[in-house]
Amino acid sequence: MGKGSHRMTLDRILTTRARDGIVAEKTNPKLACRRRFRREPTNQRVEFRLLSPAGEEMARGSAILLDYSPNGAHLGHVIFEEGFWPDADFTVAFQVTGGPYEGVAAYGTPLRFAASRADLALRFDGLYVKL
Repeated sequence: MGKGSHRMTLDRILTTRARDGIVAEKTNPKLACRRRFRREPTNQRVEFRLLSPAGEEMARGSAILLDYSPNGAHLGHVIFEEGFWPDADFTVAFQVTGGPYEGVAAYGTPLRFAASRADLALRFDGLYVKL
């Protein structure tokens, strides 16, 4: 996608019936594609597991939590101990293993992953803190 594709998407939104709802929520309808919550950058090591729909472990490894928001997270520098990127549905469980967020664990649904860049974006399904 080129730079023009995002602009074209915004222009199309402005000509649809959805525009009225966007204008009601935002003072500037061009901001409609922006995130509802800001990403918070971080650099925390996490241990993760990729789980099948039945809850069976498909792969495990470590990664760096690059950023997070109340809705999800972005893991980068993924290194597998066992397994690989699955070619079927999976969920992600990870736990922060050090730093100020040590003990925080999350479960999520992958939004996108890239084997070539070794990163994974996910939407949170659950979040908890181990005390």
